[in-house]
Amino acid sequence: MSSKRFGYSALNVNLREIRVLTLLPGAFEEPLRVSLSARSLDSAPVYKALSYVWGDPASASIAGNTVNIDGYDFPVTANLLAALRYLRSLLGAAGPITLWADAICINQKDMDERRQQVSMMRDIYASAERVVIWLGEEDEESDLAFDAIPVLAARRHCRDDDQDEELLRVTRLCSLFFNGLTDRRPWLSRVWIIQELAMATRDPLVVCGHKCVAWSVFAKALEFIYRKIFVEIGWIHRKESRDDGRSTSENDSIEEGSSPFEEGEEDVEVTAKSKLDVLNDLYKAMRSQGGESLRKLLLISRTSEATDPRDRVYGLLGLLKPDESSDSPIEVDYRKPTAEVYTDAMAHIFAQGEGPYFLSGICLPGISAAAPHIPDLPSTIPQPTLPSWVPDFSKQVSGKATQPNGISFHPPAGISASGPGAGADNGRRLSDRRTLQVEGLFVDTIRDVVFLGSSLESLLEQLPHIESLAEAAKRRPCVLEPSIRPYIELYKNKESLWRVLISNKQLNSGYDAAPASYEAMYRSLLKSLAAGEDGKAKISHGEEDEYIKCLQPDISKKSFFTTTSGFVGTCVPDSRKGDIIAILFGSPVPFILRQKSDTIKTVDGERPTHSLIGASYVSGIMGGEMVDELYCEDIMDSTTFFIR
Repeated sequence: MSSKRFGYSALNVNLREIRVLTLLPGAFEEPLRVSLSARSLDSAPVYKALSYVWGDPASASIAGNTVNIDGYDFPVTANLLAALRYLRSLLGAAGPITLWADAICINQKDMDERRQQVSMMRDIYASAERVVIWLGEEDEESDLAFDAIPVLAARRHCRDDDQDEELLRVTRLCSLFFNGLTDRRPWLSRVWIIQELAMATRDPLVVCGHKCVAWSVFAKALEFIYRKIFVEIGWIHRKESRDDGRSTSENDSIEEGSSPFEEGEEDVEVTAKSKLDVLNDLYKAMRSQGGESLRKLLLISRTSEATDPRDRVYGLLGLLKPDESSDSPIEVDYRKPTAEVYTDAMAHIFAQGEGPYFLSGICLPGISAAAPHIPDLPSTIPQPTLPSWVPDFSKQVSGKATQPNGISFHPPAGISASGPGAGADNGRRLSDRRTLQVEGLFVDTIRDVVFLGSSLESLLEQLPHIESLAEAAKRRPCVLEPSIRPYIELYKNKESLWRVLISNKQLNSGYDAAPASYEAMYRSLLKSLAAGEDGKAKISHGEEDEYIKCLQPDISKKSFFTTTSGFVGTCVPDSRKGDIIAILFGSPVPFILRQKSDTIKTVDGERPTHSLIGASYVSGIMGGEMVDELYCEDIMDSTTFFIR
């Protein structure tokens, strides 16, 4: 092959030009030869758009990992090289194949072109005659699965196949393949694939090695598998209907995915969900409503990754629903630091009236957290830190997040600490572009903080001490304004500690309140601890009751606190004495704030600023009592908080 280096010709922005590559025919092992040409999207060019993972960048430096573009060598990663080689074999029997692949068709070193082409990504995939999804090279498991997928897809409506042993064997074989996709096939981990699949106007083609199936067939087989396997392990249950006929399930779940069953087909709900479900739901949503909110897209994609951390936002912009897209202040600009891109995204979510609720369910960065590093940017170049109200969108999963998310502090569904203010459009970014102004109620100041421990044993050992602190807090006189003291005394004695420690939720449910039967379990646990048992006996003998199981998921994610006026609750472990608790209207949970040393000038004079520490659960006020009975009745004024 030639040792000459390929050079790009400029694209005409006014004509909305893109480059397409023509993959020339050849035997499987022959070198890859392509030609590049510019086409205007407005001229309805015919091409297939490749959805793939760039892969290990270092592999592009390996000798032989090149394609020949119009006589010039062009380095590519091993995964893109394999994709082009297999597609030439699979689809190129009749002649050349015209493709769009970002790594080749965009001059990645030209920041202006990169910005302009990324802004057109939605149209590039929507205009393609077909989107081709490359999962990677084949193995024995994938070949068997792809042969079986059409069989399972055709049986998805069958209800009398429980005794078909061959079908059960094939189902289990395919389930192993689907369940291993996330770990072994990196296509699912990439943020851009969400848009690439969702924008496809024709049924995409899923390719793995020499095998391929249509996406619709792929999704139907997944539906069949989930119906069979999830029923067996109890992850499917019947939905209850309300008087208006709608399900009691929370429609706006932050969980990854949704039911794999077609809407209206079944009165069942899948309580565990996969990323493939998410993608298929979004693929359907784009056709039914034209897009989604940025808030939902960021939640849906929280396990997705991007080589450039700014693409965690940029890769979703093409999926915004039309009314949000027209209002969005976010512009693709690879000259911006990551902190600014993420702050723009949060400012947009607040402008849509969804900020406080969104912040209540994600992992916050902490104080002065570093923004994700941009590849190829020298580490010596200083980058702004993340404001405390702006999440690190690249670290929203266990193992990466530095702080726990707020979901474990949420009360049962339908209940909110904001009460009548649950739907408030609250919060805006100020002109300095880093300060959030938001309205809320001051609750109290933290007095005692006890980390609940990094193991169940350490948590159980501390229960008697926590119980003692809670009893002492209830006897503590309220030091807040005289007009609200009677209410505070009522609130702080309203809810038992055993409910507080588990956010008043039943085991494995975000919807149902903890049953009264848990109190007896809690009292029994305290009694055994008081008798000298160390808390390990029940666990080691497998005698865990439901209450202990409710405590387990939040190990290392919570601290217990009391306040100066006698409230008790749980909070994120970073909380400390002197922090304040505030209800920010629109959030279902109170937040922990910490006053900073700097102030801000307002029309009312100098005002303090705060850092946002994280979510909390506060006894007696999680049903909106303070907002409803104090703020709405003009007994208590709201406070304007400035958060940085």
